[in-house]
Amino acid sequence: MNVVIQPQGNLDLKASAMLQQNIARLAWEKYNRWFIDLGEVTTVSHSGLIALITANQLAKKTGRRLSLCNLKGSVMYLLEITELDRLLDILSDDDEPMGVVDKIVF
Repeated sequence: MNVVIQPQGNLDLKASAMLQQNIARLAWEKYNRWFIDLGEVTTVSHSGLIALITANQLAKKTGRRLSLCNLKGSVMYLLEITELDRLLDILSDDDEPMGVVDKIVF
């Protein structure tokens, strides 16, 4: 079973904390694949980058797979210059989350 997490606006300190809370809760639930849909995210702060890295680490630690999708150009650029695009699984624009069961929007 899959789940999509969809933050809205700025992935700043407050939104990053909410993302980390949602991801921590998913570790105890039945979802095998986690998607973070960044289509509605306009900017990502330092704390947002840390939240994405932490989410990826937790997914791997618990045997799940985390993928980022719907990245805007500015967000993708940030991941490229920080070389996080090499660490994180990023779906291309042609790929869509398949078999999504639930969606968490905040």
